[in-house]
Amino acid sequence: MVQVTRDQILALRDDTRLLGYYSDNEMGWWNAILFKMTLEQAPTSGQRRRLIELLRQTYRNDWSELVKDFEPAPGVDSWQELEQHGLLFLRPGTRGIHTMRRFLGLLAERYYSLVHDIIRKYDQRALILGDRYQSFYYPEVARACAPYVDAVSSNLNAHWNDGTFARFYLETLRALSCKPVLVGEFYMAADQNRSGNQNNRGIYPVTATQKERAAGFRNTLRALLGTPYVIGVDWFQYYDEPTHGRYDGENFNFGLVDIRDRPYEPLTTTAASVSLVALKSQQSPARSDASRGVPPAPRNPLGQFQPMLALKHWDRERGFVQPVSDFPLADLYVCWDKKAIYLGLYAQDVVEDVFYKDKIVRASERAQWIVSIGGSTRPIRASIGAGAEPIVNEPAVRVLNLSGVNGNFRNIAAMELPAKLFGKTRFRSGDRIEVMSTFLTHCQAYGVEWKGVFTLRGK
Repeated sequence: MVQVTRDQILALRDDTRLLGYYSDNEMGWWNAILFKMTLEQAPTSGQRRRLIELLRQTYRNDWSELVKDFEPAPGVDSWQELEQHGLLFLRPGTRGIHTMRRFLGLLAERYYSLVHDIIRKYDQRALILGDRYQSFYYPEVARACAPYVDAVSSNLNAHWNDGTFARFYLETLRALSCKPVLVGEFYMAADQNRSGNQNNRGIYPVTATQKERAAGFRNTLRALLGTPYVIGVDWFQYYDEPTHGRYDGENFNFGLVDIRDRPYEPLTTTAASVSLVALKSQQSPARSDASRGVPPAPRNPLGQFQPMLALKHWDRERGFVQPVSDFPLADLYVCWDKKAIYLGLYAQDVVEDVFYKDKIVRASERAQWIVSIGGSTRPIRASIGAGAEPIVNEPAVRVLNLSGVNGNFRNIAAMELPAKLFGKTRFRSGDRIEVMSTFLTHCQAYGVEWKGVFTLRGK
């Protein structure tokens, strides 16, 4: 690491255009993979020894307590054997995930302190800009970076194809790190393009036309300019990806220009016309939320339930429900029509099948969405996430869900609560409802809560 840093920094540090350094790019910080890779290291590995020490401390040197949370690989039946070799797998239904998250925080603190000291050895002036999170982050990692970076960096994959994104993503990243935020990438693609890009090797925002693409660009950029703690943003990228995909198959119309260097005029004209300094200097108005009144639902609130489109047509500004939890990893939205109340959830929920010896994510381990209605003694419980169909304990409630495992860390859901559950035959403007909601991520690793009394409003 010292040699790599030295070779790169000495060639750059005297360039007056240099702002700072990213220490890495899109590492992912996959918890289960890093836990497994650490145990696969030799017994002399300092990283492996630190993990064993953490396990001994957590379980008070009691092997019987450890194996309640973890299933050892065959041939590993004691602390002494684990110190020499072998893997541990998470047991379903236990609290072992919290031990794994503590190890992730320990690993992250070591990483950030190390790269800070190495960069500062060769450059005392330039900024340390973090490691560009891959459009998601673990709270333990974002919190660990705080003492060692000048800004925290992350890519921003717009959550809807109009360029908008969930509130929690940047707000929680800022709250965890207490640092300015630098957006390392944002992007939009269109099916209408001159490079022959199919835009189908990944889940990224894709519009139909270049005009819509330019509008999405403007929406994202204006939102970032209106966020005081965002200090910079990079567009990805200058030219389109190759017609048949780059080295990893990614094949998107991400360019300002096509593969023949011809500009996409709607996008370049929009980019050139944005007055960055003026917009950044404006004071942003306070954002609306559902405490001022629940907005009406769109005509088909559960329609187009697919990535980049689900919940897109909801009024997610006026329908935003403020969380009562610190560091939320999800947004909750609410709207209504005469027959039902609709709740929409957009959450970060990282699920890795490598946690388990058989690579099966059981229903009990999936994310839980719990909703209580004022006056009701039986909460509505929905098991969602991990790419499986939702399971709901109330037949009258309809739930839709989009989710996945491994690289798909979005958990998007909508819930239809019919009026009869509130003791009504129909809803009217001016009605008041009391709702409490809790979202627990995979293995209940993180939780978010919302609650309040809301008034239904007209247009």
